[in-house]
Amino acid sequence: MIHFIFPVYNEKDNLPGLIAGIRRMMAGKPYRMVAVNDGSTDGSLEFLKKEQGNDLVISGSVINMNVGAVFSAGIHEALKGAADDDVVVIMESDQTSEQDLVLPMAGRITSGEADIVVASRYLPGGKYVNFPLPRVVFSHCANRLMRAFFPVASVEDYTIFFRAYRAGVLKKASEYFGPFGLIQSKGFVANAELLVKLSLLTDKIIEVPFVYNYGKKKGASKINVLRTINEYFTLINYLKRIIAKHRTLFMSSNKRD
Repeated sequence: MIHFIFPVYNEKDNLPGLIAGIRRMMAGKPYRMVAVNDGSTDGSLEFLKKEQGNDLVISGSVINMNVGAVFSAGIHEALKGAADDDVVVIMESDQTSEQDLVLPMAGRITSGEADIVVASRYLPGGKYVNFPLPRVVFSHCANRLMRAFFPVASVEDYTIFFRAYRAGVLKKASEYFGPFGLIQSKGFVANAELLVKLSLLTDKIIEVPFVYNYGKKKGASKINVLRTINEYFTLINYLKRIIAKHRTLFMSSNKRD
């Protein structure tokens, strides 16, 4: 079964295409969508309520919170009743996550090849299309920074939303870091935080090429670049402490064995 998570903050114009596309793609297959509303004020919540049913549940908050809280709420809801070998896919709700990649990504997990599949803009065949140049530069710098401090084998794209996860590895991480400790970041750096933390628990992480076409998006970006830069430096210091604690625990466990 595939569990889809998509954060929703003022995405009324994008939601019809996203939900209809998933329903077409998954016709006859077991799936569930978790829409995490983040205090939308444009009619997004009202649209979701009209569309909700056995295949679509709504989570989230009345007021606008942050990306980290949205991710945490979505993962918590998706994992309810999920089998360990189910697949959890986090997508953008602005239609920039390529739906044609979902089933191939999920297949790499169900085959046992991977626990995490990252849709990467930095593999051959992956790229940015119609993307503002300053944002491309910022993304490249952010990813190089994360690779320098927290190298994960076979991973180039740390900051992308669009990934597939084995439900079992998310459950394991939730137990290890605690239900409220899996994601501590408030902003868009939550993507990188989640990837680095999960890399401490599994080395079965692969990437597939992804063409990020910004032209598919309707509406303005929600990211605040200056705030996000500051959050990356805060995240680096935080993850250094987490990794040090993890290594100490791992060494202590080995000594007991």
